[in-house]
Amino acid sequence: MTKLLITILFFFSALLMAQTQSETGTKKFSVDFGGSFGVFSPFKESAKGFPDDKNQLGSNGVTFLQFNYKEHYFAKLQFGQTTVSYKSIQSSNGFNSIIDSKANSTTIGINIGYQYKIKHWQPFVMVGSGTSFIDSPKTVLINENTISYTTKTGSYLYISASIGVNYIFNRYFIVSLEGQASRLPTVPSGSDTHLSGMSLQLGLKSYLFSF
Repeated sequence: MTKLLITILFFFSALLMAQTQSETGTKKFSVDFGGSFGVFSPFKESAKGFPDDKNQLGSNGVTFLQFNYKEHYFAKLQFGQTTVSYKSIQSSNGFNSIIDSKANSTTIGINIGYQYKIKHWQPFVMVGSGTSFIDSPKTVLINENTISYTTKTGSYLYISASIGVNYIFNRYFIVSLEGQASRLPTVPSGSDTHLSGMSLQLGLKSYLFSF
């Protein structure tokens, strides 16, 4: 009797596992959660005439939800921030006003991409767009004796293109290396803000669920 119960239990367990695997295999969508961080190099250099001027590197970080369709197509909803050195020098009434600080860009956007798995490796490409909220230092000449130091804020369109590769240990532990170029095309041409540039990011993501 015991052997019969064990046999029946084993049969139904195997049947249930097979059904679960079949259902998982028929689901077309899956969701991953992850993040990345890296270094940022701006396209535009600091203001000309700044003492000991160097095009200093910045940093960036991203948190995202990735929606995968079947094996190859995906959309990534992401929230990120870029911080880069901000330098400006202005002359007024015979004296110089110098700013050596940081400019910040907070971005919300969506990317669409294509990925292809080769054993544990998964190369990918993607393009995206969204809104960038910028905070950067600014000087305002109040009168011939007074200069006001404030923070300039604004929201601008940003576009990006990326190429990279994932290494899949398993679906819950995926490491990525990504190179990205981003640009703020609507920033005024005379702006000292240099938050358009190239970045190299190291990332980590994990599978959440399928539907």
